[in-house]
Amino acid sequence: MASTGASGTSPRTRRAPGGRVSRPDKYSVLLPTYNERENLPLIVWLLVKSFSESGLNYEIIIIDDGSPDGTKDVAEQLEKIYGSEKILLRPREKKLGLGTAYIHGMKHATGSYIIIMDADLSHHPKFIPEFIRSFLTSEKDGRQLPR
Repeated sequence: MASTGASGTSPRTRRAPGGRVSRPDKYSVLLPTYNERENLPLIVWLLVKSFSESGLNYEIIIIDDGSPDGTKDVAEQLEKIYGSEKILLRPREKKLGLGTAYIHGMKHATGSYIIIMDADLSHHPKFIPEFIRSFLTSEKDGRQLPR
């Protein structure tokens, strides 16, 4: 049974002004890449699997910094496989750094929430739904998450 918030809506919906229920929250995953040709298909598959099984609305924004290993070509293939509404390639001409890659991704994000990740498989996507549930529970209860 899905938990509901104080407003009686599921944790994935919000009440708009006037009491109308707005559409579900969307999660934007920012995935900066540089020479991640081998890891990219796996991390994207794991993200899609995790979000799809959880029923969460999402987009994955791949920010490639001019990888010489063909990462951008792989990202273009993934965009075709999963659809451009789920996989958005937002490349840059050259390596400009991780911080500016995240800023670049934020400019293209359409989600209610942004999740930042590395493409090197150092973070397993299977934990994202649990993090989202914890965050939404804390938000609903007015608690602050530990720092």
